[in-house]
Amino acid sequence: MSEDAADFRTMFIFSPPEGEPQGWGLTFASFADALQAKEPDAPVHAWSGHYTGETLSFQFGTSTGETAEGMVGVEPNGVAIEDCTAAEAADFAGWLRQAIVPAGSGLMANIREGVEWELPLVELHGSGVSELEASLVGHVERVLRYEEEQLG
Repeated sequence: MSEDAADFRTMFIFSPPEGEPQGWGLTFASFADALQAKEPDAPVHAWSGHYTGETLSFQFGTSTGETAEGMVGVEPNGVAIEDCTAAEAADFAGWLRQAIVPAGSGLMANIREGVEWELPLVELHGSGVSELEASLVGHVERVLRYEEEQLG
C-alpha cells in the first residue's frame, strides 16, 4: 500500500446508523454546548450553503495538540472532522460517544475517499480510544486498498 493507514490524513465522517438519520437528536445548540463544555474557547459558527444546507463549523483540540476543523449537520445528523489521522479521529469519536451519541445508539464512520467510492460505513464499537483507533485504521486500510485496486 502506498500510504500507511495510521498516518493517512483525511476527513472522517461520523453519523448514526443508516435508516436512523435523526438517531442522535442532534441540534446545533446541543453540539455547541457539549463542545464548549470540553473546550470553553472552541469557536463555533452556523452558516448555510447551497449544497450543504444549514451547517455548524467548529474547531476541536485533538489528542496530538493539533486543532481540527469540522462541521455538523442536523438533517441528517452527522459530524465530520477534516485533515485528521485515525488516532485523532478516534479521540474525537470517543468524545462523540461520550457527549453526543445517546446510550444505545450506534456510531458509524467513513472517510472522504470511502464516500467518493460509495463504500459502506463501518460501525464503531466500544468507547475506548485504542479500540476506536483500531477500527478506524482498519477502515482506512480497506478504503485505500480498494482505491488502489480501482486505479491500478
